[in-house]
Amino acid sequence: MAIGFVSNIEGCFGCKACQQACENEHLQNIGVYNRRVRRVDLGGGRGQALVSMSCNHCDDPQCLKVCPVGAYTKMEDGSVIQNHDRCIGCKSCVMACPFHAPCYDEAEGAVYKCDTCIKRRKAGLEPRCVVTCPAGNIMFGELAEIGTSMKGLASIHDTVATHPNLFVNSGKLDDLSLFKNIDGDPKTIDRGGIDF
Repeated sequence: MAIGFVSNIEGCFGCKACQQACENEHLQNIGVYNRRVRRVDLGGGRGQALVSMSCNHCDDPQCLKVCPVGAYTKMEDGSVIQNHDRCIGCKSCVMACPFHAPCYDEAEGAVYKCDTCIKRRKAGLEPRCVVTCPAGNIMFGELAEIGTSMKGLASIHDTVATHPNLFVNSGKLDDLSLFKNIDGDPKTIDRGGIDF
């Protein structure tokens, strides 16, 4: 069983409502993002695409492996959850994650990351980013079910050693290998800050 997110690159217009809703849901400090809308350079003069990304709840999470205090847990449903109270702010997880999903909070001296809105899910609700996207471009659930029910989706599961649980519609992205080093070239995929 693997849960994860589906990001509809074709329909994202960069409003960042998902990013802001996540920040509000988790009452984080300004500039600390569990979800970021990132810009992807499609190359060959084809322009750019926007992709909403958070923790990909990898099958082989490097954050969990490198955390010296055991603040990360791989849950039965596949989500990777951080016990924020145990975090010592060493940033090992930030450096180990190929997606730089964990975000360091300078004010608190600790790291935050997507928890799939576990409290909302326990109450029978969907993650905040999913219900907030005005275009319905973010989906969450069992990837086996979501992936087979939608056309044009491609998994980046096997393109990165950590085996991330993320599907994207690949219409604009014909080369999913760019996710191998998502932050390696800031001209290819930006870090998802406030401004484009």
